[in-house]
Amino acid sequence: MDSKITMILEILSDGKWHGMEELQQRMELDGHKVREITRFLGEYNFAEIDDENRKVRINKGFQKFLAQTMI
Repeated sequence: MDSKITMILEILSDGKWHGMEELQQRMELDGHKVREITRFLGEYNFAEIDDENRKVRINKGFQKFLAQTMI
């Protein structure tokens, strides 16, 4: 699952909201796996989740951290 988390973080690294369906398509994963990964990211405050609109985006502080480590 680590590589799937990394792939989702790469998608989310732009800081924009991304739909769950978009993530499913881009990751070629079923909805359950995408929800499991995004729930994990939200639980540890790496991402913000908008359950009502089924969207997710990276937490701004974590985005800055990732930008520094990807240099």
